Formats: sequence, structure tokens, C-alpha cells
Amino acid sequence: MKQIALLITAALISGQALADGNTYIRNGNIYSHEGSFFAGAGVATGSKFYKGQDHQSGIYLNGGYHGEDFNADLGGINYRFYGDNDSQLNFSVFAVATPGFDSGDADILKGMEDRDWGAELGLNADVHFAQGTLSTKFQHDVTGTHKGYQADLTYFHPLALGFGDLVPFAGVHYASKDYVDYYAGVKASEATPARRAYKADDEFSYHAGYQLVVPVSKHLDIVHGAAYTRLGNEFGDSPLVDSKNQWVTTLGMTYTF
Repeated sequence: MKQIALLITAALISGQALADGNTYIRNGNIYSHEGSFFAGAGVATGSKFYKGQDHQSGIYLNGGYHGEDFNADLGGINYRFYGDNDSQLNFSVFAVATPGFDSGDADILKGMEDRDWGAELGLNADVHFAQGTLSTKFQHDVTGTHKGYQADLTYFHPLALGFGDLVPFAGVHYASKDYVDYYAGVKASEATPARRAYKADDEFSYHAGYQLVVPVSKHLDIVHGAAYTRLGNEFGDSPLVDSKNQWVTTLGMTYTF
């Protein structure tokens, strides 16, 4: 469970923030090859979120369709209902899944109640500057799992490198009390000598990273990414969480058609 937000400055000069290649920002996501179906796979590795977590590395799969207004992949579904590629301001609605965990996923979770997967609906606004995009999101649980909400503010700055596109980003993320407590809290009935009872509050966290897209052919790209998150005290002080410093890196390939 790695998933863990607002100020806009002056002069909006241009529309969609694009590198010179095929990479662009929409609904707070980094996309490539607008108007194409795609399939991708790769490997990911990262820090432990929970103490004694069984797995830190694995294979990831993704696929779907990225269109002008409608996008759907394994990361979620979104639809742009205001603005277009030449607009300085876009609004979208989106739906995403929220992860759960089983008590067997980490040593520290043994004997705890499982946390269920759920779904959130949200609203996004993208503000496009001459060279970058400021993306804001608000999303709320609609399945009654964690019953909380999240908000996010992230700035993306696509750069054309000649051999590919680099998109550095940085932002701040807010998670409500119910959200944090669902994933980091420990009920009195779940407490043990090694796992004290813990009631979490809301918190802000901070993140930065990049994604690199390197075309191999017209349809095939190598995709590499890395991200670092500094958790706030509410997640970080939980007896379940391994560290406030969280990172992940990925390397894969994407085929568009």
C-alpha cells in the first residue's frame, strides 16, 4: 500500500503542457501516445511500507486506452468534461481503486483484521502553463471501506531530451483522518506487546520523482520511473509503518497500437 493535495501563480501562457515528443499530462497523470490503445509490463521495487513486509519487488502490468477526453487503464478511469488540448484549464472526473491488505502480507499485520479494497470518485483540475502543468485532485471513498478522502497538488514539468521525454514532478498530498486510520491504525482488540493500539489523525505528505519515456520504435517505448514520498507523523508514527521515507522505482516497456 504505497498510495499515500493548493496555489496557482501568474500568467497562463499556453495550453496543454507537452514535451516535444508524445508525452503529456492529463488528469494528473503522465500519458503518452494520445488516441492509442496500449499494453505494458515491467518490474517495480521499493521500500517496505509495513514492518516485516513480505515483498518489496514484483512484476507490474498495465493496459488500456488513452484518448483525447476519455482514458481507461488499470490505474483508473477518467473523463475530461471541460476544456480541450488548447485550453489553459481542464476539469475531469475520475474513478480509482484503493488497495487493501491481508494480515499475512507483513509480520506486523499478523492477527489484525484484513483491510478491504475499495473505490474512490474524484474531481481533477489541470492548469497548464508554458512549460508545465499544475494538477489538483480531490477524491472520496464511495464503497464504505475507509470512508475518508484525499486531496493532492502536484506540479509536472515535461522536458524533451531528444532521445526521449523526461517528466519530473513534485507535490503535496493530504489524507483525511479516516483514510490514515484505516491503513495505519491499530484497534484495541488488535493490540499486542509488539503492536500498541494506535489512533491516527489526518496528515500531509510530500512527494517528488520523475518518469522517463524513451521510444525504441514507433510503437514501443522503454519507461522508467522513480518516486520518493516523505510521510507525515500520523502514518510515520504508526506501529505498523516501517519508515517515513518511502521510495519506489520501475522499469518496463509499453506497446501502443
